[in-house]
Amino acid sequence: MQSLLLRASQRAFVVATRAPRTTLPRATAPRQRYLHNTVPRRAQSSPKACPVCTQPLPGPVPACTKCWNIFALPADVSHHELLGLDYDPNPFVVDLPTLKKRFRDAQSICHPDSWASKNPSQKDVAQALSARVNHAYQTLLNPLPRAEYILERNGVHISEVDQAQDMMFMAEIMEARETIDDAENPEEVRALLEENEDKISATVKELESLFKDRDYASAKAATIRLRYLQGIHRAAKRWLDNH
Repeated sequence: MQSLLLRASQRAFVVATRAPRTTLPRATAPRQRYLHNTVPRRAQSSPKACPVCTQPLPGPVPACTKCWNIFALPADVSHHELLGLDYDPNPFVVDLPTLKKRFRDAQSICHPDSWASKNPSQKDVAQALSARVNHAYQTLLNPLPRAEYILERNGVHISEVDQAQDMMFMAEIMEARETIDDAENPEEVRALLEENEDKISATVKELESLFKDRDYASAKAATIRLRYLQGIHRAAKRWLDNH
C-alpha cells in the first residue's frame, strides 16, 4: 500500500480519469468557507399566468395553449422550478419517475413541432425553451451533474482539473484502473465493477446527507470522488463490451 501511495503522488492522481498531468491544486478550503455562509441569489420565477390572455399556464413552462403564445424564460429560473420539482429541503433528492413525467409534460407544451405552424419568432422561442428543458432534465437525471449543478448554484465551482485530496482513495482508484488494464478474465472485471457500484451508491447517499446539511465544502469533495468512481465504471463497462 505504501508503494501505491507513492506512485499516486508521483503520477498526480490522474490515472483514473485520464486527465492531463497538472500540479496538484491547493487543499480544499476550510469547511466554514462554504458552510451556511454562501447563499444563492434569489432566482427569478417563471410566470404563472399568460401575460397576453391572463389565463393560468398549464405548468412551469411559459407557453400558453389557450392563446398560443410562448415566452422566453428568465435566465435564472432553476432546473427544479422549470420542471416543477421542489428545491427545498434537499435539492439533491429527486424522484426520478416524477422527473421523467414532468419532462414529458414540459416537452409536450414547448416542443418546436407544436409551434411549427406559428410565426418564426415563436418557433425560435420554442426551440430555445425545449433545449433548456432537455438540459435541465439531463442535469437532474444523474447524480454527478446534479451535484455539480447544485454546487454551482451555491457558489462552489468544480473545474475539470480538480482532484481528490484523499491519497488512500486515489491509490484505490489507481489499483482499480490497473486491474482493468491488465485484466484477462471478465469475471475479475465484473467483480471490480460490482464493488465500484457499491462505492458509487455509498457516495450518492453521502451527498444526500451533505446537501441536506448545506455542507458544500464536503459535498464538493464527495462530488469529485464520485467523478473518479464513475470513470472506473465507464472503463470497466468498456472493457467488458470489448471482451
